[in-house]
Amino acid sequence: MAPPGFPDFMSRTRVVHPGPVRLHGRAWSGYGPVVRVEFSGDGGRTWTEAAVEPRGPHPWAWQAWTCVWEAVPGRHTLSVRATDGEGRTQPLEQPWNRGGFGNNLVQRAPVLCC
Repeated sequence: MAPPGFPDFMSRTRVVHPGPVRLHGRAWSGYGPVVRVEFSGDGGRTWTEAAVEPRGPHPWAWQAWTCVWEAVPGRHTLSVRATDGEGRTQPLEQPWNRGGFGNNLVQRAPVLCC
C-alpha cells in the first residue's frame, strides 16, 4: 500500500483530511496470481474488498489494486492483505523462523485523520 496523506516527521504516522481517501498499491505472491485484495480501516477487525486491476501479461507479476476509504477524524490503522489463486492469504501475524525468511504478513500503516 502506498501510504496516504503526508508523514508526521517524528512519529511517521500519516496525516489525512476527513472524507474519501483513494488508496492504491500492488500485491504479489510467489505461488500464483493475486486474485483478491482486501482493505481494513480498523486494524484488521473488518475487511472490505478492493478493486483488483486487470491482470498483466504474466500470472506472477505485481498486481495493482485500488479502493476508497472514508476517513473520519481520529487515529486509525490501515491494513491491506492479498490472496493468491492457490488460496494463500497474508497472515495477520508472521510465523517466527530463525532466518527471518518469508516475511509476508499483512501491511499496516498508522493514520491520523484531522
